[in-house]
Amino acid sequence: MKNILYLSLFIFCSCSTSDNRILVTNTGETQGTYYHIKYLSPKGNSFKAQLDSLLTEIDSSVSIYKPYSIISRLNAGEQLITDEIFNLVYFDAVHVGVNSGGYFDCTVSPLVNHWGFYNKGDNKAYVDSSLVKKIMRNIGMHKTSWADSTVVLEKGVRLDFNAVAQGTSVDLIGEFLETKGISNYLVEVGGEVKASGRNADNNIWRIGIDKPSVEIDVNNRFQFILDLENKALATSGNYRKFYEKEGVKYSHTINPKTGFPAQNRLLSVTVIADECSLADAYATAFMGMGVKKTKQLVQQLDDELEVYLVFTDKDGEWKTYISPAMVERIIN
Repeated sequence: MKNILYLSLFIFCSCSTSDNRILVTNTGETQGTYYHIKYLSPKGNSFKAQLDSLLTEIDSSVSIYKPYSIISRLNAGEQLITDEIFNLVYFDAVHVGVNSGGYFDCTVSPLVNHWGFYNKGDNKAYVDSSLVKKIMRNIGMHKTSWADSTVVLEKGVRLDFNAVAQGTSVDLIGEFLETKGISNYLVEVGGEVKASGRNADNNIWRIGIDKPSVEIDVNNRFQFILDLENKALATSGNYRKFYEKEGVKYSHTINPKTGFPAQNRLLSVTVIADECSLADAYATAFMGMGVKKTKQLVQQLDDELEVYLVFTDKDGEWKTYISPAMVERIIN
């Protein structure tokens, strides 16, 4: 399950450009969060209705909160043909799962439920190793397969695409805008972002990332600010979504290898990639992997990813790791 991030977008742009392109802003609710889309459109044409329709289509495919969605029906044991959106999300999940050595796993839904992170109340799980061990029998992407144009789940396995679907939504919105001849846009859904081209002032889109603090300091809120050009970005963290029980803090990120909330020194991870779905999924995986394994994998993947890690040392002091390509983007 993914944290809903408080990512701020700095967008410096005027109302129009000399070639009659006008900045259009569309906002709304989707997937339990909000979206903000800005794009330079000929004559100021707005595509909000079509974008809302696209987001509804995505929900109908991969939202576990919609009982009629494909994913909900699969989880209920129904046999059906999966659609293009579902397949896109599924294969991205498999790809990141393999590359991360299993730290990204979309079958952890029963564990997320057990630990109480679907529950908005105070009914959090008690630590019960035997029960976690029992739930783990149905955890693992290897318990899913692709056959006859659909995804097949072993009995008791449940999928949850929350950690990748918002990133995919961002990608699909970008693709839609491009079919309309729009190449300058900034799309944000629940904190996941994709930027293309320039803003109305012909500047690169500028993004501010909050510090990984429980409370927001409005006077000093940003960990860093960067220019994002023709790339996607996602941030994940444990600093605002956790609970404490009997003096123990439980992170919302589940380690699919142990069945327990991840325990490491990472506070937040920001990932830049070509596709937002991959940035989204890797950000979640890295929160489970920890600092050392994340750095190793980023180096192995070479130029595929850029990362900014915020973590604590043994004395509890904040430290950062910034991959070389990411350093060049940061302006403050």
